Amino acid sequence: MAAEAEKRVSPATQHLFADKDRIWTAEEVQAATGGEWVTPPPPGWAASGLSIYAPACQPGNMAVVRSEADESGMPARAALRLVPPPACLITTDPAPLLHSGLPLLKISEGFTAIINLGRYARDQIRGKVLGVTGSAGKTTCVAMLADALSAWGASSKSAHNANLPRGVAWNLASVPRDTPHVILEMAIGRMGVSSRMARPDIAIFTNIQPAHLGENSTVRDVALTKSAIFFGMQPGGIAILNRDMLEWETVHQAATAKGLSVLHYGSHQSSDARLIAYDALQQRVTAEVCGQPLSYSLAAGGRHMALNSLAVLAAVSALGYPLEPALARLAGFTALAGRGEQKRVTLNGTGFELIDDAYNANPGSMQAALEQLSERPCSGRRIAVLSEMKELGPESEGYHSQLAAQLNDSSIDGICLVGAIWQGCWAQLKPEKRIALLDDPQQLKPLLLAQLRPDDTVLFKGSNSTGLHQIVSWIDGQPGAL
Repeated sequence: MAAEAEKRVSPATQHLFADKDRIWTAEEVQAATGGEWVTPPPPGWAASGLSIYAPACQPGNMAVVRSEADESGMPARAALRLVPPPACLITTDPAPLLHSGLPLLKISEGFTAIINLGRYARDQIRGKVLGVTGSAGKTTCVAMLADALSAWGASSKSAHNANLPRGVAWNLASVPRDTPHVILEMAIGRMGVSSRMARPDIAIFTNIQPAHLGENSTVRDVALTKSAIFFGMQPGGIAILNRDMLEWETVHQAATAKGLSVLHYGSHQSSDARLIAYDALQQRVTAEVCGQPLSYSLAAGGRHMALNSLAVLAAVSALGYPLEPALARLAGFTALAGRGEQKRVTLNGTGFELIDDAYNANPGSMQAALEQLSERPCSGRRIAVLSEMKELGPESEGYHSQLAAQLNDSSIDGICLVGAIWQGCWAQLKPEKRIALLDDPQQLKPLLLAQLRPDDTVLFKGSNSTGLHQIVSWIDGQPGAL
């Protein structure tokens, strides 16, 4: 391994990044981690950020390398194969890396070092930090908010869905410290650690759904755990809450107990950013935001996107900015891959519209996706291909069965369900809407080849772990797919 590294690393390749991205000095890295330089960096050394995942490593990043005793970070072999090589290696076991030719920092424990780098970075950030949590819509809201705030200068957002404490630290440690707006996705796992590290100035709560449920946990438990996003906030900070969400009272109480100022968005009459109407055909929103009447268009379709846009506008208003530049940005924002992206594809010579919402699913996001499909203008058939919604606890089968009523009342023409959990739903479906009940997503391949017609619109929606996204990737890989 050492010989391989010596062949690949040369001093000339160690700093291939712009001066503006020189975030970390050697002294700061040592102070933040409490580590010891085994191989000190050369004079004038700097790093552009942190990486704990080799495929996401950027030029000038420091690489945290796992060891046999500490699994935090990337494998040593992956770190040594990076081109350009990382600015330094950080590890609890430097011995195998002594001949890497790279600066080498020894730390006592990986997780703690990563979190401390995030905390140190947060102390240096001079812009506003906005945290986004919720059971669904976090990633889209983060992306939409970052895009809207770019009207007032650079914005940095969470990369690679890194939304647990190590990922939040990785993102914080990679942000230029003069960035005006830092938008972080923050997931339920160890939320208190993430919040006390990130210390959001503004927290956005998209919704609460029956997701991440165990055998004995409840939706209220989810709300309480996610409300830990407020733990790191100062009194007078701003909480932006979906007024229509489940367990609103629980979340609102947690925010006010922390002394936060609360803004609401949604269709509820008391919302500060209130949805008055949504025209699905025109993708046009009628709303009132902090007393200002608005009518605007969205490039991303669906009522849930309209609600996301109101969360964004509430944040823009809370920051003291005028709404018009943000509205111009919203008009061009499109849905993300795996989260509602719409594209024209071809399979076996048949052209159709594909809606890729196969990254994740819970009852709320499933209902929103089905509503969007039902209301979408379509010259062919509307078809829903649905796989299991995971982590719904002991009531999982019921949550799946309850969707039958919405499917039957919708304008969706055909329904294909994947997984035994859907049997109750399948039994309740109108016969004319049934296409197939399958055991495995791979069974979709011959079915789609045989069943699709020109100009159909097909929604793929399910939890990532079901593998439904692999079918979308297979379609994308077909000749003429894009």
